[in-house]
Amino acid sequence: MTKPSKLSADEKFERQDLDLFETLSELDKKNYSYLDKLSEEQRKKFLPFMMIHWMSQVKANATIEKYYVLSVDQNANKYFFNDVIQRHPKLQWLMLCASSPGLGKQFHKWVPHLSDKFSKLKDTPTKKELKEYYEKIYTKISKDDSELLATAYLEEHKKKTYLAKQFPDLKISDIETLSKLITDEDIDQYERNLGH
Repeated sequence: MTKPSKLSADEKFERQDLDLFETLSELDKKNYSYLDKLSEEQRKKFLPFMMIHWMSQVKANATIEKYYVLSVDQNANKYFFNDVIQRHPKLQWLMLCASSPGLGKQFHKWVPHLSDKFSKLKDTPTKKELKEYYEKIYTKISKDDSELLATAYLEEHKKKTYLAKQFPDLKISDIETLSKLITDEDIDQYERNLGH
């Protein structure tokens, strides 16, 4: 009976999974070369969408929390899903590193998403679902503020749903853009012009 051969240190490293929390720590430290040091198998496990989601939320003082949200949005999220950039994980990594203030390791927390059926305009959330969602994200939010956010979301969602019904050939991204360009008065005028 033959003994199984021992793995070298390099082989052991290659077989390791990508550690989420170690990866976040490297982003916090602005380690621009970290992705280059990973094995091919580990690089395949780097999921940019998941990393941007984790990176944006930290548990710290209010200033640092706001910085992470705004910086990740400005430095990464704004261009992250561009058709060209999506094909370059290294560039996405660099964008995430640029988002960090470089203050060292932070405690990152997972923020739940609203269901895809809402963002794809297939269904409308209830005000209760939205309030619960905002209260999970913003743990110190008042009931009045969660009510205001839920109401604003529902009003915007109603407009997007209307546009999706009027223009069924538009992509969701186009509907998002259009909803920012037109007002409720524009929609009312459009309906009057149609004779409704």
